[in-house]
Amino acid sequence: MDEQAQKDGQKRVQALLIDQLERMGLTRPAGMTKARFAAMQDELCQRLAYMSEDGLGALAEDMAGRGGGKERDRFPLAARVLEQARRIEAPQADASPLVRKVFAARVGQEALARGFAPELMRWLRANRQWPTAYVVKGIEDGARDNLRRAEDLRMGIERGRDLSAGDRAWLDARQAEVARCVSARDLGLGDATRGKVSA
Repeated sequence: MDEQAQKDGQKRVQALLIDQLERMGLTRPAGMTKARFAAMQDELCQRLAYMSEDGLGALAEDMAGRGGGKERDRFPLAARVLEQARRIEAPQADASPLVRKVFAARVGQEALARGFAPELMRWLRANRQWPTAYVVKGIEDGARDNLRRAEDLRMGIERGRDLSAGDRAWLDARQAEVARCVSARDLGLGDATRGKVSA
């Protein structure tokens, strides 16, 4: 999803989910400040920008019946909305503009070369900010056990050893994560090329 699609998606979430739930009478959760409520709604707009109009309509209808509080008239918490959103319309395997930029930059290239790209991707999705050198070092250090395990499993396969179902599933999932990181890098490099052409 490029930047314009992200912006358009966020407007769609605001109009078809948040505004709709507020029109139905759902109000700010008790004990939540106005600032925190606004921040939660902004987060929902960002995270659900991938959803279609139909998906958001279904989510709004579903969430209208899941209000919080004693009177069931409070806006549902973001975690609950996101969980239900994934059931209704799973996120695309595409990468956000931030993830694309990071993987197209030196930090992402090094993460791919040194094998800790999946951990960097997870950190980016959880924190939604550009990682500092200190953070990257911590991510790489934290990835060591996974790198060792992946290498041991690959060596076992090369030597003809049969992997357990659990080990095979873990290795396949890790390889799929690496492929998503490579795809994010390619998308980021493509964005940069298009930007230079249009500039």
